[in-house]
Amino acid sequence: MVCRGMLAGLSVGDIMRPFSSFIGPQDLVTQARAKMRSAGLRALPVVDGGKLIGIVTERGVMQVTSTRSNIPVAGIISQTNLVATPSTELADLALQMVDVEISDVPVVRGQNDKTVVGLVKLEDVLRSIAGKIPATALVGKVMVKNVVTCEPEDDIPKVWDLMGKTNYSGLPVVRYDKRKQITEVIGMVTRTDILSSGAIRLSEESDKGRFRNPPKVKAIMRTPGIVVSPQTPLADAVDTMIKKDIGRLPVVEGRNLVGIVSRSDVVGFACR
Repeated sequence: MVCRGMLAGLSVGDIMRPFSSFIGPQDLVTQARAKMRSAGLRALPVVDGGKLIGIVTERGVMQVTSTRSNIPVAGIISQTNLVATPSTELADLALQMVDVEISDVPVVRGQNDKTVVGLVKLEDVLRSIAGKIPATALVGKVMVKNVVTCEPEDDIPKVWDLMGKTNYSGLPVVRYDKRKQITEVIGMVTRTDILSSGAIRLSEESDKGRFRNPPKVKAIMRTPGIVVSPQTPLADAVDTMIKKDIGRLPVVEGRNLVGIVSRSDVVGFACR
C-alpha cells in the first residue's frame, strides 16, 4: 500500500527513535508512571531480558493510586496490539496506527526476535509527511465534524473519563454564545495537563473516587486555544502541530467551532 506517495520508500527503521524508555515486569507502577510522563508516552513497552512481553498504558497506570505504590507492573501489563520491525513499510504501519488508534508502537528486531530496538510515535510519522502534502489540500477536507468538547466548569475527573472513553488525548474547551448562537473555542485541555495537575491522583484517592469540590477544567486549561479554519492549507496545520507539539487543532469558521483535525486524521488522509 502506498500513502499517496508521501511515505513511499520509507521503512520504520528510517524514522524510529532509539530504544530508551521501557519498564520491567517487576518494576513498580509508580516508576512506569514517572517514565511515561518524562518521555511523553501513552504506552510503555514492558521488557524482560531485552524481549518485549507487553505494554502498560497511561490509563492503566493511572488507575493504580499512589497509596498502592508497591504494585508491580506485572499486575497491569497488557498484550501489545501492534508491533513493528525496522523493515516494516512505514505506510503500512501508519495506516494500522490510525485504524487501531495507537500512537506509540514498539519496534522489535524481527518477527521471531522480540528484542526491542526502537519506538515509532505518530508524531514521527507526521514529520515524515510534512512538506509532501499537496498545496491544494485544505483542512476542511480532512477535519472531523462531530467534535467532542468540554466546558470550563466541567469537573476534571469527568473530562478524564471522557478522554478514556473516546481515546482522545485532548479536548477543546468551549463556551456557547446564546446571543450569537455560536460555539466559541476558549482553550484546550489535554491528558498531560490533567496528569500534571495531580487532580486524577486526588480523585482516585478520595472517598469513592469523588471530590466534594472537584477541580474544574478552567483551572488547568491552556488559553487561548490554537485554531485553524476549513480554508487553512493542511500543510500549514501540520506545521503548527509540529512546531507547537500539539495533536489536535479545533477548526472554526468565523468564531464558531465546526470541526477538529488531528495527527491521526492527517496520517489517515495520507495513507488512504
